[in-house]
Amino acid sequence: MGEGLRRRFLSGAVWGLATVFVGVGAMQAAEALPNLNEENPKPRFDVTDRTWPASPGEAEICLWKDDKLAALSITIDDNCGPDVEWWLAKAEENQIPLTWFLITGRIGGSNSFDRTWPVWAMVRDSGHAIESHTVMHLHVDKPEWQGIEWEYAHSQKQISEGIPGHAAHFLAYPGGKNSSHNDRQVAAKYYAAARGSIGKINPPNQIDYLGVFAMSAPNLGDGPAWANLQNLFDPANRAYRGWAVLVFHLVKDRAVMDPYFAFFRERHQDLWVGRFGDVAKYGQQRDTVELKVTGNTPDRISFDLRDRMDDRIFDYPLTVKVRVPDAWREVSATQDGKEMPVRIVEHNGGRFALVDAIPDRGGFSLTPAVPKLSSAQP
Repeated sequence: MGEGLRRRFLSGAVWGLATVFVGVGAMQAAEALPNLNEENPKPRFDVTDRTWPASPGEAEICLWKDDKLAALSITIDDNCGPDVEWWLAKAEENQIPLTWFLITGRIGGSNSFDRTWPVWAMVRDSGHAIESHTVMHLHVDKPEWQGIEWEYAHSQKQISEGIPGHAAHFLAYPGGKNSSHNDRQVAAKYYAAARGSIGKINPPNQIDYLGVFAMSAPNLGDGPAWANLQNLFDPANRAYRGWAVLVFHLVKDRAVMDPYFAFFRERHQDLWVGRFGDVAKYGQQRDTVELKVTGNTPDRISFDLRDRMDDRIFDYPLTVKVRVPDAWREVSATQDGKEMPVRIVEHNGGRFALVDAIPDRGGFSLTPAVPKLSSAQP
């Protein structure tokens, strides 16, 4: 994967709906939430089309990164070593990040299906995510199995040892005949979110972050309605603006994937294809955030952003949409004095800044920027 694409996928890691402000600066770990462990949650907010602040200085949190309509994550289970190079090539070609959920106890042996830790370190360094699918995939009949807590915790340890400097904060529960051993309360002790196996799209306002729905047989309108990815863009469907998580194992007929890659390309303006952990972070931060505009003058708009999540893990930038004065032709954005990405979009005659802001990382300011003179100008 190209260096520019790697930096793009890793931007959240490099930077490192209502709640109440808790102190000044980053929230203390003892007060923060390690995850939103709410089973079968009620709707947390109303789902609408994109909305647009009415007056200069008004701001809102976008439902998804870059104000996309919907989100999607591509996950690969059970190591599936023979597909690694093919997936990496397709990711580069289609500009999409992937998430591998690894069975850690199988890695580094004589079986090339599971590859080695240097291979998985290369995958991580290419901008993709490496997360946990447990140590033994619930082979409870084997004498070395040491219980569900060991399955969850020891896989994290093996990943951090196999890829120094990398921590796995996300889990995919193993399926199969022993899946009854899975325990969301134990998983909640170790992981910021966990993927289940219920095959449907996650409604954006009712995501169960310790039991994220995932589909192993998605379709594009030619299969079961509950697995139709087109529903992400249908305002009449419960899945509208939701999060689709796709699960793949070994891809034997690779041509079957071509329509999906075409779909991702065609929908790139409206679809955030993100790593599982990035989307899970964004959603939980968004669902517990408070945005407070602290200043609104013709020369500066400022706001604070606080959430209830543990800042040691939840460090992904939220996209904030701010209406700016029409006279602001270009805009500069800073958070705690550091320059942050910003882009201007226009809608119905208004000008809006889309800015990346990390909750609990200091105050945020927007100011009109002085256009830079071209070197060709006298």
